[in-house]
Amino acid sequence: MGNKEALDEFIQMPVTKEMISYLASKASTVIRCEQANLPPSPPQTPPQNNKAADFSKPREPALPSLEQFITSVVDRSHVQVPTLMSSLVYLDRLQKKLPPVAKGMRCTVHRIFLASLILAAKNLNDSSPKNKHWARYSVVRGFEGFGFSLTEVNLMEKQLLFLLDWDLRITEDDLYKHLEPFLTPIMEKNNQELELLVREKEREHEEAR
Repeated sequence: MGNKEALDEFIQMPVTKEMISYLASKASTVIRCEQANLPPSPPQTPPQNNKAADFSKPREPALPSLEQFITSVVDRSHVQVPTLMSSLVYLDRLQKKLPPVAKGMRCTVHRIFLASLILAAKNLNDSSPKNKHWARYSVVRGFEGFGFSLTEVNLMEKQLLFLLDWDLRITEDDLYKHLEPFLTPIMEKNNQELELLVREKEREHEEAR
């Protein structure tokens, strides 16, 4: 059994936690980002009015982990494995185009993943959610204030298209390369099953003689 058969089987699978963890791991290496939710450094002198200080200092919304974000988007959008995992191709392509010193905001990787998923959905499917829907899907339950507006979604899609030089082609070889950690176990399992079947047939043949 080869890559093609393994890929055919893989794309029929439901989305798993292992797929989401792998996606999050790969996406997090695309660009270095500011650390999220760092504890505030202690003030030099105690403020005279703590309540006034609390109100005057704006707080950034809590940031979900990349795995939490991807899990939420998958749950809300009902995206299927072929579309979800094809975003790996764009993430890798983007990483190769960005300079090593590039650094993003605390939510840049979340934006990059969502934009990659949107492009994969539009490129691979005859019908895909509109950007206004992706904006709604970006909201994560339990993280009030986090999410991307339609304007932000439109912008991140255009920016990624520009950075990728509008190259949205995805070949089978691309998928074999980026999905190798998932395809190899499928091939090994099916080859083992085939080998057992052959042995069983040989045993039956010997017994019938």
